[in-house]
Amino acid sequence: MLKRLYLSCFLLAMIVPLCAFAAEGNPKVGYVENPNGPVYKYTKNDCTDESKKSVASQSGAFRQLDCFETGEDGYVELRLNGDVNNRLKIGENSTVNIREYVEKNDDGFVIKSEIQKGYMGFKAKKNNAEFRTGTAAASIRGTEGAIGGNQTIMFAGLIDGKLWVNDTISGDSLVIADGQTVIGKGGFAILNLKSSGEMGFAKMLNAIIADTSLSLEELKAAAISADAAYQESLSSKDLKSSTSEDDAKLNVPQIKYSSYDSLRCIANVTVSDVQKGTEARLLSLMDGTPISEVGVKRGMPKRVALRSGVHEYEFVAENDAGRNSVRKTLGCYPMKPFSVKVFGKRHEFLPVPPAPPHVEDVIIQTLQFQIRLPENDPCFLNKVTVRQNGKVILQERLSQIQNLDYQIPVELKRDHKNRFDIEVIHKSGYAVRTYKVYEVGK
Repeated sequence: MLKRLYLSCFLLAMIVPLCAFAAEGNPKVGYVENPNGPVYKYTKNDCTDESKKSVASQSGAFRQLDCFETGEDGYVELRLNGDVNNRLKIGENSTVNIREYVEKNDDGFVIKSEIQKGYMGFKAKKNNAEFRTGTAAASIRGTEGAIGGNQTIMFAGLIDGKLWVNDTISGDSLVIADGQTVIGKGGFAILNLKSSGEMGFAKMLNAIIADTSLSLEELKAAAISADAAYQESLSSKDLKSSTSEDDAKLNVPQIKYSSYDSLRCIANVTVSDVQKGTEARLLSLMDGTPISEVGVKRGMPKRVALRSGVHEYEFVAENDAGRNSVRKTLGCYPMKPFSVKVFGKRHEFLPVPPAPPHVEDVIIQTLQFQIRLPENDPCFLNKVTVRQNGKVILQERLSQIQNLDYQIPVELKRDHKNRFDIEVIHKSGYAVRTYKVYEVGK
């Protein structure tokens, strides 16, 4: 089970919990600003009761225990306590509950929110803010950035400020600062990324962590690739303050290759610079032949299925404005059982008379075996090893393995059990071991 992570800020004051009152008696927290697309507000700490659901309106007040829900392409800003320097921005397809609001007189206030799904940006220049996801809690002050997560993975990034991260199970702790992103999944990874804390980048990270099967190393690689793609999109278009003219202009989509898994036969690519309201096409070609095509709305990472064997792939992102592509030679080696057939009996007795006097008694035999792969292709093999009485007499690796049929001349000893152990390892890690024994007598 994933370790529960707790994040806390320097100099965070003790907070006394409040009791939950009826919605009309709860403290007013702030005002709704710039609701875009489907944005709904629930009251009384219930994000599922349709009877408590209403459309979030511009400049409408919100209170403690209110819950906000956004849909596809939806987002909303929440101005806290009437202060433009303290605000939250809830991203698309997200559900966020305003759990608690604490007045602190001249010291400002503390606001607590729970991200039930999705991601949000934050800007708290003078006051404390606390966030919770399915696996983490974060507290900040005087900080700007973004946070998101699900029941398995969390992330947080900072534009400026400091964030102290503490694992309450192991006792490990760390601090992230300006320009850093932390990813948590059973441990921590800190990355120095140009896009740390940006809402557009947080959206890409939120799409990446939706694949909960990714390891922490795979998450790091995908985040680095997404950072490069996001920065490249910024160089051609100012995503922070786009105008209607920018939205109408159709840019050529960009594509980046980040990594692949040779066992699961999946390549990871990132498509970026796809404008809102438009769709690009992601095509995959293997050895020049198209094998898949999917639509991509908005810039986001994608996983592309590979075929068994070693092939040259071309990944293409295109729309009516043009296309970009990247080529890679990739190997896919799914785990499949195979066998090794050794010719003759497993234990073979050879009646060979002794050599005449003054003649060297040399006994030569041919050890013959065949590797039977479903693909019948030696490129799927990682290593072939043959040992005689524990000593390696043949070992081939990777490109050295040129065939699947072996005929090896071996020298046998008289009046002795000559044991030959054969080990064949597939690139998937699947291994087959067998043996042959020759016994020479008169």
